[in-house]
Amino acid sequence: MRLLVTGGAGFIGSNFIDYILDKYPDYEIINLDALTYAGSIGNLEKAIENPRHRFIQGRIEDGKLVDGLLDGIDVVINFAAESHVDRSILEPQLFMKTNILGTQVLLDAALRREVKLFYQISTDEVYGALELDSKEKLTEESPLRPNSPYAASKAAADLLVRAYHRTYGLPVVISRCSNNYLLNTAFRL
Repeated sequence: MRLLVTGGAGFIGSNFIDYILDKYPDYEIINLDALTYAGSIGNLEKAIENPRHRFIQGRIEDGKLVDGLLDGIDVVINFAAESHVDRSILEPQLFMKTNILGTQVLLDAALRREVKLFYQISTDEVYGALELDSKEKLTEESPLRPNSPYAASKAAADLLVRAYHRTYGLPVVISRCSNNYLLNTAFRL
């Protein structure tokens, strides 16, 4: 199995890569990351020496690069995104370019290359926010109500992924996880 993982130098993507390389000895990973503020080559310390992992620095909006990388790829897993609500308020165009256009570039290449699965990593931010005393619960069936340029760009990307499935039959999965964090606690006995 050959995977293209985008955003694989970020916190979540790099941990995913380490997990896959450890658990599946026959899998190969091409890791495309722009190494922006959110990604670090240091996160790939374990994977970088593995011959089944190949790191490429580049952007998902680069259609020529993406198309070339998808040759022989079975699954695309799109972790790549501009993130953080506050940053999206200051630079919304960057979020639209990466999160929407970049996803569309990946989808077009995945369609051309007939990948077996396109996996879109999204966010719960697409559902909006609830008041602290609200009795409402958000579910997968909740309407999309993004409240920031970040959330709107991720919702738009999700809708593109859905449209490529409905229109072209591209096999897709969209996951919308809640905030992820690293718990680093030291205990003294």
